[in-house]
Amino acid sequence: MPHFYVNPKDIQNKIFIIENEQFHYLSNVRRFCVGDEINIFDGLGNSYKARIDNIDKKSMKGTILSSKTLVLPDKKISLYTAIPKGERFDWLIEKASETGVSKIVPVIYVRSVVKELSENKLERYKKISISASSQSWRADIMPIEKPISFIEAVEKLFAQKDTLNILPWESEEEKNILSILNENKDIKNINIFIGPEGGFDKTEIDIAIKKGFKTVTLGKNILRVETAAIVASSIATAI
Repeated sequence: MPHFYVNPKDIQNKIFIIENEQFHYLSNVRRFCVGDEINIFDGLGNSYKARIDNIDKKSMKGTILSSKTLVLPDKKISLYTAIPKGERFDWLIEKASETGVSKIVPVIYVRSVVKELSENKLERYKKISISASSQSWRADIMPIEKPISFIEAVEKLFAQKDTLNILPWESEEEKNILSILNENKDIKNINIFIGPEGGFDKTEIDIAIKKGFKTVTLGKNILRVETAAIVASSIATAI
């Protein structure tokens, strides 16, 4: 059974309360009843076994029976990705969360087709991330940040220490993610840059290499944005 997200502020003194969309889902879709036991989590690494004690028209309340702390990974994989169109980004978010990506930062590249995200879309993406955490028993919730430009992202990360910046590029034929990670085993903050469908602009590659980014190959085939993102992040999280 999945564990269901409850905002930390709604878990106090061994009592929990669930309202709004999550309440509708548990009450009307999953049809949980008074007396049922459920698993909930707060997105901060804490998981709870709980019992539903009361259900009214707008909420359900209950008692925390036991708790445990889920281990958060010490390695942080951040995905700096172009935004694929439509539901392809929904799929990318879901699978990135399931595979353990720490966060997604949408990046606007020179050849990006989608160049902005509304607040409504960002809110919907958050719900997708929460759902994926629930299904996969992830201890936290993967955030999706507001879009930034490629230059902004590069300058921001260049100033940070103890980070490894990886850029899958179709013109790289020798180095792969495994070899780069094995050469940098002590680095725990890994950033993976996924370009748009039209590929990176030459100026972007030049800037990235100048700033110390490691270009890698994902194989001979040209992959879609969402495919490349999950392939690259899965390799990184598995090591």
